[in-house]
Parts: sequence; structure tokens; C-alpha cells
Amino acid sequence: MKNIVITGGSKGLGVEQVRRFLEEGCRVYVVANMRGDLDEIEGDVIYKETDLSNWSDTSWLDEIHADCGNIHGLVNNAGMHLKKAMWDVEPEELDLVLNINVKAMFAACGRYAQLQKQQGGAIVNISSMGGLIGLKTAAAYVTAKTAVLGVTRSMAVDAAEFGIRTNAVCPGFIDTDMTRAILAKDPARREKIEGRIPGGKFGTARHIANAIHFLISDQAEHINGVALPVDNGYSIGS
Repeated sequence: MKNIVITGGSKGLGVEQVRRFLEEGCRVYVVANMRGDLDEIEGDVIYKETDLSNWSDTSWLDEIHADCGNIHGLVNNAGMHLKKAMWDVEPEELDLVLNINVKAMFAACGRYAQLQKQQGGAIVNISSMGGLIGLKTAAAYVTAKTAVLGVTRSMAVDAAEFGIRTNAVCPGFIDTDMTRAILAKDPARREKIEGRIPGGKFGTARHIANAIHFLISDQAEHINGVALPVDNGYSIGS
């Protein structure tokens, strides 16, 4: 049985990631600040309540490793968005966005390498199309998600000697409850977005989960350091 750790796995896209790994018979450790929707999931799920804004504390990873002995895959999924233009972002807001989206991921990657250097493993960091292109009024978020790709490339190079692969997934527009609620108030915006997507439609949480599962799996054993857009072509559309 493989042991998988997913940060931010109790809500949104993270829940579907949990389901996807459970389908493969994995034990999944969910690291989050709330149980969220986990009670709706049946399977071998262990919840570990953690405040990742306290980014330098990686004791949660040590505790999970002590429990299972081998963390086959780490998915750094936890993140937060901030919808503000650069000149409106307060210093404490920028600190929080960077702490959760970048610093917690940076610290987790480093500690994972120390714990797994004798066994190898795989990491998937969740960036965004905002890590590949600019997004209007999302300066702090775009800055953070771009930095995620730097963390990914550096970790891919540094940890390769331990048999640890590190890749990133960059989701595009995903058809979630939150997205539908926002765009229901502005149908013209949804139509405009879909018109830019070469494939013509939003993605699903399962599309993201499948990409993550693949990059963690042995099928991707020769893939290291990539930033994989899962956006139906949005980031290269015109």
C-alpha cells in the first residue's frame, strides 16, 4: 500500500485528489486546518489538523513519516487566492499568501527530502495558470504561483540524487461550485473565458486529480521538473 500526503485535501480540488488515490488502494493523509468534506469520503483517510500559515513548522510531516515509515507521494495542494491589484495589497496580506502558497511548500519539500532520501519518492506542487501567465487583479497570487514553479525546478534538481521526483500541475479554469457561483452572476464573463479556451470548456476536479495521480505514479518515473498545464489550452490560447 502506498502512503500519500495531500495538504489542503479536505476541500475543493483536494477532496477529488483524495478520492483518486483511494481508488488505487492508497492510504491518504490529509493535512488541513479543517475536516471540510472528509466525512463524505469512505476509505483509508487520516486527517491531521495543521495550520500551514505557520510555515516553518514541518513537524506534521515528521509525525506522518513516523506513523507510516514511507511517504510515497507528497502533494502540496494547499493554497489561497487574493483578488486585488498590486497597489491595493496590504503587507500582511502578501505575507499570508506567500506563507501558505510558497513558504509552507518550500519547507515541506525540504523536509520530505530529508525524510525520504533513503527511499525516494515523488512530489507534486500545485501552481496555477497564474504561474504561467498574468491574471488581472491577482498580483500576490500570480507572484506566489510563479514562485511555486521555481521551488519545483530547484527541488527537482537538488533531490534527484535521492530518487525523488518533483513536478508541478498548473490548473486552468475548473468547474467547481465556487466558480459556478461566481460566474452565474456574470454569464458574459464565462462565455468570454470559454471562447479563449481552445477546447471550449472548463475542466473538472477529476482532470486535475488524474494529472496529479499520473505524476506521482511509477508511469511518470522519468518525468522530473515539469510544469504541466491542465487548462484545455487556455494558457496558450489567444
